[in-house]
This record gives sequence, C-alpha cells and structure tokens, in this order.
Amino acid sequence: MHSLNAQPNLSEAITQQRFKGCYLLESVQMKITASGWPVRIATIKDVQGHNTLELRLLGNHFLAINHFIGDYIQLEAAIKRFRNGYFYYLAWYEPVIEPLMTPKALGKAVTNSKTDRERCLEAIRQRIQFLPSQSEQSFCFNALGNLSHETSTDVIKGISEQLQALDDDKFILELTYQTNKQNDDIGVTGRLLSQLINKRPYQIWEHRLLGY
Repeated sequence: MHSLNAQPNLSEAITQQRFKGCYLLESVQMKITASGWPVRIATIKDVQGHNTLELRLLGNHFLAINHFIGDYIQLEAAIKRFRNGYFYYLAWYEPVIEPLMTPKALGKAVTNSKTDRERCLEAIRQRIQFLPSQSEQSFCFNALGNLSHETSTDVIKGISEQLQALDDDKFILELTYQTNKQNDDIGVTGRLLSQLINKRPYQIWEHRLLGY
C-alpha cells in the first residue's frame, strides 16, 4: 500500500527531473509571467507541511483540478527548461481514494465538501479567463452572475464538468444556455449570443435549433 510518509518531501523531489507522489493541492491561481502571458499555477505542499512548489498547468489541461483544492492528489511533475531558466509543470494527477487518505485528510475532505459549490464556480471563472477577448470574458462573467442562488450544488457541479471539455465557442454557448435555463423563453439564449462580436456561438446555437 502506498505510504504518504515514505515518499520524498518536496525539497528532495525537486532535485529530480521528474517525480511522483501524493501531495496537498493548496491552491490554483492565475499569474502573469515576466513576458506578460497568463499562466495557471497549482501550488502543492508535501505531507510534512514544510515545503511548497508551484506547478504550471499547461494549455487547457487540468481545468477541473480546482475541485480538489484542499485535498490530497496523486501526481507526476516534471521540469521544463528554457533559455532563461526552468519551471516545473504538472504531467498528470488523480484524486486520492479513501484507502490512501490519512484520517486527517479524510476529515479535511468532509470539511471541504461544504465548499464544493464555490470550487465549481471558481473552476468556471478560471475557464472564463482563458477566453481570447475581454468582451467575451465580460459576457460570460455576466452570464455566470445569472445563476440562481437556488441552483443546487449538484447542478452547478454538472455544469462545471460539462463546460471544461468544450472549445471556446461552445463554452460560451453552453454557459449562456445553462445559466438561463430557468427562463421559459427559448429565445433568450439566442438574443444574448447575438450581442457578441464573435458570431460563432450564435451560429452554433442556430444550427442546433434547426437540428444540424
């Protein structure tokens, strides 16, 4: 059985080109690099709680990792070198199943279940920040604000998981549709999408209505 205490702490792990282990996912944040590019950063902490390490989340991978903030995850990380330095990036991860959890981690998981709703919303917010234009980001943040406070956590989680796998245009369409489902007027989604400079989400919606 995997032992959390048998693995190297992060001060030892970062001396390797690649390393695997079970670590606490402390946070996921958007940061701007020295060259001005936005990157998503996951901060992990070792079991002993002494060391932390920032891992870049490359491309559109790992968009749903926010669900596991505050929990332990199994992961593999690797170093990527470039002319002016290096950084560590996340190669893969998976949530820790109950047999691998310490009692402390299990207690933390119970506590964190109360914040599932906010985690899901934060995952959607993070995805919105990857949209190519500020106008599309603003549009989607407004759409997200239309979610009813009565919408259940399970529904929000379902929306979050569905949206993470979509390209930008379908993401905009589905977020607009899902956040206006309580409205009986089927034309609301189309009217909102027609306001965008980017007409592709509207065209996808139009084709869907026509059965294409």
